[in-house]
Amino acid sequence: MSSQRSYLHQQVFLLATLDALCLLCGVIVGIDIRIGVETMGVYFLETLPGWVYIVLAVQASNYVTGAYGLELKSSRFNMMVNWAFSMTVAILVVSITSYAWFSAVLGRGVLFLALAVYSVLWLMIRLLIYHYFFKQDVLAYRVAILGMGARARADLVLVQNVNLRPRHKVVAMIQVDQALASSPIQMSDSGDGMAGSPSVIHCAPSHVAATVRSLACDVMLIAVERDEELAGVYAQLRRLRFEGVSVLSQLNVAEVYGGKVPLNLVDEQWLMNASQGFISPMTMRFKRMMDVGLVLLVSPLAVVLATLIALVVKLTAIRAPVFYSQERMGRFGRVFRIHKFRTMKEGAEAEQGAVWSIKNDPRVTRVGRFLRKYRLDEVPQLWNIFEGDMSLVGPRPERPELVEKLEKLIPYYRERENIPPGLTGWAQIRYPYGATMEDSRAKLEFDLYYLQNLSIALDIRIILRTLRIVLFGMEREIR
Repeated sequence: MSSQRSYLHQQVFLLATLDALCLLCGVIVGIDIRIGVETMGVYFLETLPGWVYIVLAVQASNYVTGAYGLELKSSRFNMMVNWAFSMTVAILVVSITSYAWFSAVLGRGVLFLALAVYSVLWLMIRLLIYHYFFKQDVLAYRVAILGMGARARADLVLVQNVNLRPRHKVVAMIQVDQALASSPIQMSDSGDGMAGSPSVIHCAPSHVAATVRSLACDVMLIAVERDEELAGVYAQLRRLRFEGVSVLSQLNVAEVYGGKVPLNLVDEQWLMNASQGFISPMTMRFKRMMDVGLVLLVSPLAVVLATLIALVVKLTAIRAPVFYSQERMGRFGRVFRIHKFRTMKEGAEAEQGAVWSIKNDPRVTRVGRFLRKYRLDEVPQLWNIFEGDMSLVGPRPERPELVEKLEKLIPYYRERENIPPGLTGWAQIRYPYGATMEDSRAKLEFDLYYLQNLSIALDIRIILRTLRIVLFGMEREIR
């Protein structure tokens, strides 16, 4: 993720340390029950490599799924998903290392007890931390907003309403006032007069850093309307960064708290600079390996599921085709043919041509609504992924006819074609189903964020969140 999140490192360190302590407690209890306290030390030293693998595997999987990060919502479902993924990775690591050494690294009984105790402690501590400790003011990140205009008010609303743990508390809004050279700092009432609103501080340009220090802020958001307001302030802002305060520009704010890159803040120079860190060839190779590996892993289940779906679709309309094939725009503008189970009435586009499907579209059949709700109509796209036309995670592939219209109306729309389109993606889980030009513009902002922050870790988190939609038919997250 963005380097602007350095102020979150203390949270990552805290949770990772507690994680390791829970694992250590699980190991001690497991060895004590199965082996006995008398030989605990000897057994632990003999099996030390195996326990090191387990600790690293669990912590790495928790980090990858975002269990230590700002983005994790404090829902019980997300906690259980992270726990299940961590246990799966830990067991796989033990299995692989045991096979490589042709002997069991750890006893199954000890391992089971250790992971069971760890799981109970992990879930209890997570619930306690997220639902109690991270809500306390003493652990809240103190935030100051530099500015008093529309941007500052928008940032205030964003920070106050975003679902974060630990929470962020806006303690002041700072207005740079060139007329305060003789009286450098003036306090006034809160901007809207409401209880609990942040204080408003007017200060001279030379006293911005001193004001932020006096407030003991962890984060400072730059939300001025004009760059001229920061004349003589930039050097102080850079000094604050070196002192440990995270100073975020308007674009950083959108990335950190909104998970998107606003188009009104993007230009050619930003794209040139950002593209330097978009994707490395090694990341793309690992991404392709993960795509093929996961497709092969789920292929037996997918074949059975596809057969059942095909029978149901065929029985509801004997003469209609089971599959729906359509041209889509792939990586670097290459057109490919996508495959889906038919969810609309036959000939639904004969009169209207290529148009967006809307919510509660009357052209969708009763079976089609069920398939779309659980995204079962997209099972055939696993073949597109295996062939390399698509990836598991990426921007949604669009129809060539619509791309021609969208690129004329939305700036930088075709930047999303620099990576393979995906079965699911950051925009798909962060924004509801879109059927308008405005929706396409909003989803592009999420796609640009994904391009800038593309990583295997982010892909795994997107896949895990997508499972929530597939398993429970829930709407995509909007945060």
